[in-house]
Amino acid sequence: MTQFIGLRRSAKGEKVLLLNDMIPSLILLITGIGTLLSRANTSLALANIVSGGLILAVGARKWRALSKQYHQRIQWYDVVSGGVMLLDAAMMYKPWKGFQPADIYFALSIFLILKGLALIKPKDLRRLKISDEGFAIRTGPFFRLRCLWKDVETITMDDTSLVVLTPEGEKRISLRRVENKDEVYQAILASLKK
Repeated sequence: MTQFIGLRRSAKGEKVLLLNDMIPSLILLITGIGTLLSRANTSLALANIVSGGLILAVGARKWRALSKQYHQRIQWYDVVSGGVMLLDAAMMYKPWKGFQPADIYFALSIFLILKGLALIKPKDLRRLKISDEGFAIRTGPFFRLRCLWKDVETITMDDTSLVVLTPEGEKRISLRRVENKDEVYQAILASLKK
């Protein structure tokens, strides 16, 4: 029997990712204000100000919602970001040319909108998989740990990491950005004792 447990990001990790997403919108807003003050291209400046301000406002709303620990079906930040990206792609698009970067922008904006509306659910790579042979945990695209039950001598958990002792030595994976690390640890221990 195979069991999967999703790894939820900690609130601090979610805030870091959200802040990373909000920095380009802040740059967009500042660029729009600078363009408006220089009176170079008023329509582009207003589009940058509106889109940057809208993304920042929705991002600030999401920031406040992260501390309340509830999940919304519609991810408004993704929907608004996809809409702004769609607007940028429409402004960049030149119909007389062949393939251009605006085509990629169109595809990404549609993906973001559909993801935000929960019509597309990308496969979650951050998860724990427990099977009869062993377990595999992936905390990110480049961080994973696989162990067979027959090779596991002990499993412990320190403040931030899951530590597995095997005949080859110690294997460790950081769970610092995982909210439900206790659930993960207990599930692995329960499966080890079987």
